Amino acid sequence: MEAILATIGSLLNTLGPTIVLPIVVALLGIILGLSADRAIRSGLLSAVAFVGIFLTVGMLGETLSTIGKAFAERTGTGLDIVDIGWPAASALAFGTPVGNLIIPIGIALNIILLLLGLTHTLDIDLWNFWHMAFVGAIVHFVTGSFGLALLAAAISLVIALFLADWSASLIQKHFKMPGVSIPHLQSAGYMLLAVPFALVINRISFLKRLKLDPDTIRQRLGLLGEPVMLGLIIGLILAVLAGQAPMDILNTGVRTAAVMVLIPRMVAILMEGLTPVADVARDFMTSRFAGRQFHIGLDSAILIGNPGVIASGLLMVPVEIVLALLLSKVGNRTLPFIDLADGPFVTAMLAPLVGGDVLLTVILGGIVMGIGLIFTTLLAPAVTQMVVQSGVAVEIPAGYATYTVMSDAAIPTSYGLYYIFSLPGVVALIISLVILVALYLLKKRLPLGERVISEVAGGSD
Repeated sequence: MEAILATIGSLLNTLGPTIVLPIVVALLGIILGLSADRAIRSGLLSAVAFVGIFLTVGMLGETLSTIGKAFAERTGTGLDIVDIGWPAASALAFGTPVGNLIIPIGIALNIILLLLGLTHTLDIDLWNFWHMAFVGAIVHFVTGSFGLALLAAAISLVIALFLADWSASLIQKHFKMPGVSIPHLQSAGYMLLAVPFALVINRISFLKRLKLDPDTIRQRLGLLGEPVMLGLIIGLILAVLAGQAPMDILNTGVRTAAVMVLIPRMVAILMEGLTPVADVARDFMTSRFAGRQFHIGLDSAILIGNPGVIASGLLMVPVEIVLALLLSKVGNRTLPFIDLADGPFVTAMLAPLVGGDVLLTVILGGIVMGIGLIFTTLLAPAVTQMVVQSGVAVEIPAGYATYTVMSDAAIPTSYGLYYIFSLPGVVALIISLVILVALYLLKKRLPLGERVISEVAGGSD
């Protein structure tokens, strides 16, 4: 059985999200009653969209990693722990014993929670279950217990579902995506930490009066405020600050402009594919569970087509480099590298908390990533041990002996469960149950949507 599960995990990692998610979308559509041709069309459109999104994000990653490396070299960081990025982390996570089991356990747990009415989210983003496997893997490192590691992974999955429920109303209204929620830990995992800071930021009147959301920027600046021009300008500025040659500066500007235009188009295709399945899933669930509300849980990639999310994500590159340098005085040793391209995934669910304002989103992103950098450093021994023990071929930048993963080690869910499970098992279990109960009550009694929208509106007076 273990060998079969290991093979399935390896296969999923090999196929990646551009294959796994469309297959799941098509099968789910057929199971829920969508005609076969419409279900297959939905799956294929999802595949096309994800190919486009990841090609574009890959181009962005290549560009931003080059800029980040140039920043680091110009500033002489002396940081001795390097970020090996999410591609390596996903391979490591799915290559662990927890990774072998996370897909079947995750599906079963999600269905049980749905049937019990404890969650409203049907998570079809199976590939991103690797984030939960990553949590289990680092807990396995600190405890040496496979059972506790599996438990931690399951708890992180429940947390992701609860956070998706909690934020669903806000996400649906801000991005105009009815019936969707985001259990993707790489974005949802920051929400609990970010909300208190967002509530404070929304009350700082002089920041609010700047009104740097994409619509206002476009109205004020005309052509210069268009997403394509903002992408060009941001790319040019980043390249100049990184000290690139003139031709490279122009190339970087054009590439970031391309990202600002192409990703929204790809997301539109993705939504064209997902909407029929989301509709039939909602009809299926509501017809069998009258009065219940349901959301389709998706990858936060569907949010990064928003101009405010992309713009703030691009601006996170210099912010993360500067933060890494400043925080080296208080213990940070992490050099941001591969996951510099993941800025839009960090800001994706932060933007709605501040009404889509680019400056406020960057401030919020800087706060959560500043805290996260300290923990990427603290979790580096566990990540390094995973790399050494896994036997998985991982591309490591030359000259570094200690590694970390910004995409996941910076997420509060990851480092929170790592430290909770550093305690005796019974204590860890009790604390985890308290957290889950608290989150359940939070999402049930204080859903995020109306409260934050009210705060954003109130702060703009």
